[in-house]
Parts: sequence; structure tokens; C-alpha cells
Amino acid sequence: MSQYLKQKKPSWLKVKIDINDNYKYLNKMLKEQNLHTVCSEARCPNIYECWSRRTATIMILGDTCTRACGFCSVKTGRGMGVDKTEPLNTAIAVKKMNLKHVVITSVDRDDLEGDFGADIWYATVKNTRSLNPNCTIEILTPDFQGFEPALKKVFESNPDIFSHNIECVERISKPVRPQAVWQRSKDVLKASVDYGLRTKTGMMVGLGETNKEVFETMDEMHDLGIDIFNIGQYLQPTKKHLKVDRYVTPEQFMRFKEYGLSIGFKVVESGPMVRSSYMADKQAEKMSLNLV
Repeated sequence: MSQYLKQKKPSWLKVKIDINDNYKYLNKMLKEQNLHTVCSEARCPNIYECWSRRTATIMILGDTCTRACGFCSVKTGRGMGVDKTEPLNTAIAVKKMNLKHVVITSVDRDDLEGDFGADIWYATVKNTRSLNPNCTIEILTPDFQGFEPALKKVFESNPDIFSHNIECVERISKPVRPQAVWQRSKDVLKASVDYGLRTKTGMMVGLGETNKEVFETMDEMHDLGIDIFNIGQYLQPTKKHLKVDRYVTPEQFMRFKEYGLSIGFKVVESGPMVRSSYMADKQAEKMSLNLV
């Protein structure tokens, strides 16, 4: 990778903190249901904006990931026991929040041999659908080690959008995601497309890639049949994580977006603060999902 930056973050990365009543309500309600969110666990910079709009990404299967990706601040280690009440608690939380669109994600659970958490995923989507028939459901999943029966189980829960992140360009994938396989992520996404699900992926920039590699990655993802593509700036969550290689300008993000739309993605979100689930409800609207 190139010489790492030691400069301050540019002005376009400053975040406005707005702790309003919606933020407080959401924080209280999630604690009452004993649920985690990727918003807080991954230190998402958009947490104040999204929670103030009463939107959040609920994280199932606990708060401890069995992998240790170089960019992610979610706690790592051996996973704890599975909470069998989590699927129903998630559905209840969505109902209390009165959501029209919900994003559900999880940590990697490589320790759950046999299905890697697929049964809990299936039950969560089904419970959420049952209690919230007018709410569309987007799921952002791990790769389940590419295990086909686990993927099939998750696909059969019939989410409105299936998402799995490629995270970065292929050349730097190993240091960014040492326990993942870039081709396996592509295979997961292709399996979702082949199953007939609306499919989404996303990546970060600022990890050592070139703009040319970003455009090439977008081409590869579009060739798989993916509908929605997200791209945002990587920000180092702690000193223990990978350093920022570069800060991409808003103008370059706009070029990424224009290119993505020109090659045929239905929706492209590209900007310094864009994250996997940022404005997911608006993306769903753009996909002409029947939000009522």
C-alpha cells in the first residue's frame, strides 16, 4: 500500500451530532429488547442521522464476530450461545419502531458448524414478516463459508433485498478480510441473483486501491447481475485497525456513481459517508418496492 496519511480528516467528513427524541427512543427500545445494532457496534458515523430518522440496522447472532477483519470494530472472539428469542425480539422491535423498511445483519458465526447461523436468519426474517406484513426486509449477511445448504435456507426466507458486501477490490482483499475469500463472496452474490433475489453489495475506498480497480470491481459486480451498489470512504475506527490510505473527494465519488449508473446498476449510492445500510429505505423506494 502507498504512504499512509497522517493528516486530519477533510472537512467533508465532519458529522453533525443530533441526539433528539427519536434517537433516545430507539436507543431505549433496542436495549429493552436486548438487541444489538451494527450502527453502534461498528461505530457507524451515520448513527445520529439514521437513529434520528428512526432507522437502524439490527444485528443478530450476538455481538461477537468469529472473524477479525482489518477494517471492522465489531468485537471479535469465540461466539456466545445462540439466543433463541432473538428472531421474535427482532420482529417485536421492528413493530415498535413502526418501520416500513428494515435492515437485518449479523456477525460471522463460523463456530456454528452445520449452518453457521442460517436457521436463526430464517426464523428472524419469517418472524419479522409475520408481525410486520407491510414492512419490506433487507438482509445483509455473512458468507456462511459458501455452504450451499445454509445459503439456500437464508434465500428461502424470501427477503425483499439480499445484500452481501465485497468490501474492497480483489488485490487487497487478504489484508482487509484475512478470513474471507473474495471469490467466495462473488459466488454468494451470484447464488442470490440466480435464486431470483434483488441483490446488493458494497465496498470501501481508502484502503490502498486505485480508481481503475474500483471501476473494474463495479464492472465485475454488475456482470453478476447485482441491482444495488454502495461505495463509501473507509475510516479507521481505532489505532489497531488498518490505516487510511487516502481520502477520496466527493467529486470522485460522483464519478463512481455516474459510472455505476451508466453500466446499468439500478441504484448506486456513492459518497464519503455512505455505508452498507445508509438510506436503505430510500434505496428500496428507488427499486420500486411496494412500501405502504
